[in-house]
Amino acid sequence: MKEKILISLFLIAVFINFLGPIIDVDFPFHLKTGEYIYQHKAIPEDDPFSFYGEGVSTDREKFTLSQYWLAQVIFFKLYTTFGPTGAVLLRAITFFLFVFLLWFVLSKRGLYSSILIAILITIILLPYRLDRPQFFSFLFALILILLLEKFREKPDSVMPLYFIPPLMLLWSNMHAGFVFGLVVILIYTMSETIKFFLKKIKSDLPIGQPLTAKSVLMLLLTGLSAIIFSYINPDFNGQLLATFESHTYAKWLYYGVREYMSPVEETRFPFKVAIANISFWVLFGFISILIVLNIIRSKSINITTVILFFFSSVAAFTSVRYIPFFIALAIPLSKDYRFFKVKDETFLRRFKDTPFLFILFSIFFVFAIGVGFKDYKNLFTMGMHRFYPEKAANFLLSNQIDAKMFNSNNRGSYLIWKLYPHYRVFQDTRYISIEATIDGIAIRHALDHPAQTFNLALGSALSDLVPQELGKIQIFSEKPFSNTGEHKPFWKKLLDQYKIDLIVHEATADYTGILFPLTLRLLKDDEWVLIHLDGIMQIFIRNDEKYSEIIERFKKPKEFIYDEIIIETAPLVKSKITFSTPYSSLALALVMKEKDEDAKKMIEAALELDRKDLVANFCNAYLALKQKQSKHEEHTFKGSSHGTQ
Repeated sequence: MKEKILISLFLIAVFINFLGPIIDVDFPFHLKTGEYIYQHKAIPEDDPFSFYGEGVSTDREKFTLSQYWLAQVIFFKLYTTFGPTGAVLLRAITFFLFVFLLWFVLSKRGLYSSILIAILITIILLPYRLDRPQFFSFLFALILILLLEKFREKPDSVMPLYFIPPLMLLWSNMHAGFVFGLVVILIYTMSETIKFFLKKIKSDLPIGQPLTAKSVLMLLLTGLSAIIFSYINPDFNGQLLATFESHTYAKWLYYGVREYMSPVEETRFPFKVAIANISFWVLFGFISILIVLNIIRSKSINITTVILFFFSSVAAFTSVRYIPFFIALAIPLSKDYRFFKVKDETFLRRFKDTPFLFILFSIFFVFAIGVGFKDYKNLFTMGMHRFYPEKAANFLLSNQIDAKMFNSNNRGSYLIWKLYPHYRVFQDTRYISIEATIDGIAIRHALDHPAQTFNLALGSALSDLVPQELGKIQIFSEKPFSNTGEHKPFWKKLLDQYKIDLIVHEATADYTGILFPLTLRLLKDDEWVLIHLDGIMQIFIRNDEKYSEIIERFKKPKEFIYDEIIIETAPLVKSKITFSTPYSSLALALVMKEKDEDAKKMIEAALELDRKDLVANFCNAYLALKQKQSKHEEHTFKGSSHGTQ
């Protein structure tokens, strides 16, 4: 009875903690693509949601538009039928099944040890609680290895193999992670085949128990069928090319993105989920020790297990996005290995009949259920998130401005969902065009010329904020750039080139709070008019006669941009983040609003973290100029007063 209660509490806690509001940056474009495919009964051949690559078809575009098609249609139908609840439940059920299957595999170890490992797995998976097709890949990878292991345990029964080709067919039409499954199948079939022939040559080789000739043949035929079935998808080799691309020449696109970091890099990442990172290291160490101990005790190396463990470990240490795949393989492969030689494998078994562990685990699960229900009102909603600029989208929809839009990639997904077909974005997190991404960076950094660095662009934009009567702050020795005639800055040339008349962009970077030079340039540029800001986004429109009605109705003083900077950076400052940039960005806004004492506190905080912080040092120089002018004016006033006496 106690076991049933504990298992029930455990399973409820797991399920509840994978619920929660939808906040994933990519989910909106998955919804919109699913809607497009469902309505048109076809996968788009050209990107309908962005204007950059219209009429230009590339392998990257084809891959991005087709790799998730079935998952996207499922997302769309669930969302339109049940609202956000449908998508949230799909996510929770998928992750729940993943954890449940692993716990069930481990259950032979004993109640407490299996639950303890399952708790570690759950903690590791929580940062992956995103509404993306990738969670199908996690589950399918686990099902694949369970089927293969079931066959290896009972090779006389080929029933598990029959499910593998249809599984790969389904997987290859839902997410590019099926490539991982193909590699697993290749390793499994090749290692078992090699094991069979090596054992034929020398029967006493310590390489594990081989399959029979008939079983090897069935495994090879299944592997071949699975590969053929997996190629029944709209993009054929696109997944392989995209996987290679994301780790080679396009790797820079994902710099600073957690899921593309190695676990080692993640330990130094300010936004890491520390408990998940630690749990991974504990689990990896535990499984590694189990495998080594098993090799030593059995005096045999099962080459299939070792190669698969090595492959999944390399994948996990290449990028944390592969950690769930590592778990999917490593746990089933090591399920029969024991830490202790005795049958009662762990010290936890000694307490099985005592109430201590039951009470301890029960309290933990009740607490976990409470944590999962903490935000119960928003469990089944689209979350309020900076990546979801609802107010800006509603403003654009209500005013139907006939103009091409420049936007940041992190907001592009939501804008696609809310604004298409009335507007099309410049870029989004699909990175469907690397050229658009490069040009987008040049625009948001307000580069005067293509070779200019970010710091030079930021320094130049800061220098131009200084009023002439105060003097000049020369931050870098770069030759001043002329902003007239043939010498139009590169970022403006790009805006003209793409005929962009609408800029929908945040003032500061999401995680670092660093100022975008574009924001500072637009502050002083009469060619662009501020028409909207809401604490998440700001909207500028080109100062053109055709937009005169919109400008007349919504024009706002550009000094409001400093309030926007304050609102955007304040949460980062309150969280006591260890980057200097949110403090210095906030300091600049306070300086420009003449709140000098508050600004000095932020300057000091920024310089404590980084003495070379560009914006903080600029603020100090700016305040020094103000003080110098104040003393000069005071001296002039006193001199004038003395002369009249």
